[in-house]
Amino acid sequence: MSITERELRDHFTDKFRDFTKTLNGGQPAEISNLRRQAIEAFAAQGFPLAKNEEYKYTPLTRTLLKSLKLDPVQPTEAGVIPPFNEHLIPELDGYLLVYWNGKLVYRSEDTPKGLVIEQLDSLDNGRLGELRKYLATLTNYQSDAFAALNTAFFKQGSLIKIAKGTTLDKPLIIYHLSDGQSGTIYTQTRHLLVAEKNSRATLIEINKNLTSNQQTFHNAVSEVFLEEGAQFHLYKIQSECSGAIIVDNTHINQDNSSQLHCTTVTTGGTMIRNNLNISINGEYCESHLNGLYIIKGNDHVDNHTVVDHRIANSYSNELYKGIIDDSGTGVFNGKIFVQPDAQKTNAFQSNKNLLLSDKASMNTKPQLEIWANDVKCSHGATTGQIDSEQVFYLRSRGLDKQQAHGLLLYAFATELLEHISLPVLKDYLENVVADNLQYERS
Repeated sequence: MSITERELRDHFTDKFRDFTKTLNGGQPAEISNLRRQAIEAFAAQGFPLAKNEEYKYTPLTRTLLKSLKLDPVQPTEAGVIPPFNEHLIPELDGYLLVYWNGKLVYRSEDTPKGLVIEQLDSLDNGRLGELRKYLATLTNYQSDAFAALNTAFFKQGSLIKIAKGTTLDKPLIIYHLSDGQSGTIYTQTRHLLVAEKNSRATLIEINKNLTSNQQTFHNAVSEVFLEEGAQFHLYKIQSECSGAIIVDNTHINQDNSSQLHCTTVTTGGTMIRNNLNISINGEYCESHLNGLYIIKGNDHVDNHTVVDHRIANSYSNELYKGIIDDSGTGVFNGKIFVQPDAQKTNAFQSNKNLLLSDKASMNTKPQLEIWANDVKCSHGATTGQIDSEQVFYLRSRGLDKQQAHGLLLYAFATELLEHISLPVLKDYLENVVADNLQYERS
């Protein structure tokens, strides 16, 4: 039986009182105050309803009310953790963090000089106090209920620092694995990453729901700080997520001459909402954002992006592509802001979609807000079907209709994977795309 939004809201505010008791006052005042402010913000705004413009096409609250039981906020720790190796990407080498139902169960011990990884729940009061320098400085929990909920309850997650001038020889890889064996579960993680001056690093985040017949809700917040000259590659992979509800808030701040390359690949999930917010606060920055979503069944995927150019002489390029079949629904809402001081900005945005059935739907809204006069900016969106002339051409070369469709869809999707510099990851994602499109790679 479903419950009301008010009941669900009250459930979490009640659980906050229980949660603070488990901390036994063992946290600095600035962290306690932050948690209190966040839960008050959550209680005031509640979960977003249909009248909320930011969630107009993504009925997250309605889905939560129907799907979630009133389970404890913190993940269940009882039971034996099953072997997780079979769920890792084969041959993808890196510095691992593995979370199972929201709890860290494995981390690599061989971290190199220049890389520091600390778990939030193991920081002493002194380190927690230092954390406030970064924590919730990018995330606006006052206006986002899910960010507020995460800020109030954060416990599991990592503080990652890449030291000045460090180049990591292998990527950081964070797995979020959920099995729902104990029933419908709610998990959340909080990650803070600081890439110091002239550092170079790659982070791969992978979400998997291992039991498609059980609902899981993962509420994640990441705050990333790229200092001057830092180069950072970020991959977010949401595959094998049938039955999953995911809200992923990622906020990235860029200082002078920093470079960001971010790729998000989503191949299913009951309801997935990705919020990617980029603040460009330095000159000569580059931001490259790519997204691919393949939606089938009744799944729903929503990508919201914000690129805020605040300083002059920066560049951003954004390309999101979607393939929607069956009764799947997609949403893309991309905003580019060019502030008055951001002269000489080059900013480009494109969203392209293919609908494969009459019941598939896509809501796309690219937006530009420009307050500077010496800029080059463009945005656009297309939603359509497979080009019949291209199908005809391929069939004239000996392919049958299914093969022609498969090849065109595969080529459309994998354009976004061409720039991936990690061969193992690129091959894995090409296989994921091929499997989802039922296309046999040659």
